[in-house]
Amino acid sequence: MTTDELATLIEPLQAIARMAGESILDIYQAGFTVRQKSDLSPITEADIAAHHCIENGLYELLPDIPVLSEESPRIPLAQRQLWDWLWLVDPLDGTREFIARSGQFSVNIALIHQQRPVLGLIYIPVEQLYYFAVRHYGTFKQAWQGAAQAIHTRIPAEDPIRVASGSRYMGRPLSTYLDYLGRHRYLSLGSSLKSCLVAEGEVDLYPRFGPTSEWDTAAAQIIVEEAGGGLTDMFMQPLRYNARPTLTNPDFYAFGDPARDWSQYLPRRKPVFRMDG
Repeated sequence: MTTDELATLIEPLQAIARMAGESILDIYQAGFTVRQKSDLSPITEADIAAHHCIENGLYELLPDIPVLSEESPRIPLAQRQLWDWLWLVDPLDGTREFIARSGQFSVNIALIHQQRPVLGLIYIPVEQLYYFAVRHYGTFKQAWQGAAQAIHTRIPAEDPIRVASGSRYMGRPLSTYLDYLGRHRYLSLGSSLKSCLVAEGEVDLYPRFGPTSEWDTAAAQIIVEEAGGGLTDMFMQPLRYNARPTLTNPDFYAFGDPARDWSQYLPRRKPVFRMDG
């Protein structure tokens, strides 16, 4: 598909994401039960409802492209590696935030071609807000029934560095990294909202130490990349998708300024600065 052909998918994807978001909000307002999956992560009726809504919509839009969702049955690499194209979907990114009723959850849809995201859309149901990007086309932010506005990362990153991370993941690796980073301002936020803020220049860096899955980052990666930044592993290499037996990501950063070597702050020497608020 050409860039122009990919761009024509944005409007129908917005409609699919909005329908999924409405089903999520209906359950959010009516009440829900929480169960545990085999990996001990939580799941609610909203995750399943959004999954079916998105899966059905994507197959109706492009019947020949397989859909790999967080709530899909697991498919072995031997089968997946035959897919040149696939959709990677997190129907409800931020289930724990949904359960906590913070409003910080999203619908994530990405189109992958040859292990790289070429289109990504993140929809925030509570705010009725879209972030989307197409390879070589740019990144945009759009309120429902509003006009799309091009967004860009903050380049260069300036001190104090503005850092976002999840409120539930301030472990030792992250706190140590922030010590080495030096003077910074910290924002605690859920789901893919952190990467969206990197894309629009409100945040310089989102470092993630700890388990995530490919559907958590695929849409965010192209949204950040097309806005001028990057989403890479700890060796500053862009993440690849559907390339390994596991669908678990390595540790990564999303950042706005690609000229800065964010790996230099990994703990190799005694930190000079401490975190200020």
